[in-house]
Amino acid sequence: MDCKYITRVTLGNKVFIGALLLFVLNEVVGREVRIVFLDSYFNDFIAPIIFLTLTNFVMSIYSKTRYVFSYKQLIFFFLYLSIFFEYLLPKTSNSYVADFNDLLAYASGILLYHFLINKK
Repeated sequence: MDCKYITRVTLGNKVFIGALLLFVLNEVVGREVRIVFLDSYFNDFIAPIIFLTLTNFVMSIYSKTRYVFSYKQLIFFFLYLSIFFEYLLPKTSNSYVADFNDLLAYASGILLYHFLINKK
């Protein structure tokens, strides 16, 4: 597969583009208008979509084929986010707070990625 096709399929995905635009919009507007849900959980929901798509792009370019994450890899990613951001960082810094709803946001974002982007 050529790089143009891989780029179009991964970075050109409408869900990824929408998530990226919403992330930027939330960062810009969120500084002016405070909405508790958006401020607390929205980025936790869309960040996995953005990160997994960018990782998928790199893996697809490297393998020269459309890369698809396995269930095990997606579960590992969820566990990594959960342990790092909800257990380790709150233990080491007062800037971070562990929150069960963040886990739901991570899981929802990963599921959305899996069903709408992670396919051959």
